[in-house]
Amino acid sequence: MHLKSFIFFLFFQLVLYSQEVQWDVDDQTSFIEYEGKHLLHEWEGKNQKIKGVVIANQRTGQMSKIALLVQVKDFDSNNSGRDAHSLEVLEALRFPEIKFYAEQFKYQSDKVSLIGSLEFHGVTLEKEIKAQLEKSASQITLFGEFELIPSDFGIDLPSFLTVKMKDLLKINYRIVINK
Repeated sequence: MHLKSFIFFLFFQLVLYSQEVQWDVDDQTSFIEYEGKHLLHEWEGKNQKIKGVVIANQRTGQMSKIALLVQVKDFDSNNSGRDAHSLEVLEALRFPEIKFYAEQFKYQSDKVSLIGSLEFHGVTLEKEIKAQLEKSASQITLFGEFELIPSDFGIDLPSFLTVKMKDLLKINYRIVINK
């Protein structure tokens, strides 16, 4: 009888300590920002309407899954003409969302690499995104930057005075996750 009690106790502890919890992305403080360049000028746009969830180990606080979603229409460059043209170039009616999903994480002190898939303009590519990591009792914050090549996603680069924009977008982000 004691052996059965011990096995039950051990099983209960394993289940208790391996439970996963769901945390939500704070859509009030999170953002994704891009920087684009052309021979004649540079610009940036920002999206502050990030939706997302994180699955994490309750005991360790380490993430095991993350899913993020932004709408193309929610990027704002403070220039309505540029934003309208971007919606055309990115075919926002046909491809309204940008999604990132990861199930692989590499932790190293205050840094984490998120390895997953990025879907943009109807194309899904594997992407590793490196992030700085800040933790508090109530939140986890991921922040950093990475680069995207629009043509990798089948985007026909816009041109001005017959010169196409640079085939590179610098992405800055801050993702705040509420525990």
